[in-house]
Amino acid sequence: MIKLNSGFYMVRCADKATSDKVKSDAISTVIFFDGDGKEYHRTIVSTADTVEAAFKKANELYAKRPISWASGEPASVMSDTRSDRKKLVALAFLDDKKDSETLVASLEDRWTAKYQDRLAFTRVAFDRTSEICKKYNVSSVPTLILVNPSEEDAKKSVVDQLVAKKELASVRSFLVRAFDKFDRASKN
Repeated sequence: MIKLNSGFYMVRCADKATSDKVKSDAISTVIFFDGDGKEYHRTIVSTADTVEAAFKKANELYAKRPISWASGEPASVMSDTRSDRKKLVALAFLDDKKDSETLVASLEDRWTAKYQDRLAFTRVAFDRTSEICKKYNVSSVPTLILVNPSEEDAKKSVVDQLVAKKELASVRSFLVRAFDKFDRASKN
């Protein structure tokens, strides 16, 4: 295995067992996997230019992505999202300090960006005395609450809650756990 400076690991797949496992049936196939081991790009290469193009495309597909913040009040964002049964509302209680910036950066990282399509992000200014902070028992920043917009009761609508600055691996684990819980509940 060779680690490249571009953030990729190269593994030569020369044995049949590995080739079968990744479903590679062509010679000179380059397959890209994300940090979770899920394939996100596959292409056949034949020249140095096609290898370079494959890496360029892979970098485009697996890249940091800025959060698209919903506009409007959290109640209207939840109302607008209610019809999408696969989507959660992410209430991000933030301030302008470093811990909030770290949480947002973790949510924008290429490892977690793939979950953004299933989230409607809304930024909530933290004010301990506000109705929304009281409604969701938010007492510190940053706090990220994932809410099922289909559920009317505020207490039952909370799928999961992340409090305090968390590193990337913790934020990713939180998202995986929350979506797993949400998807299981949706099937029942």
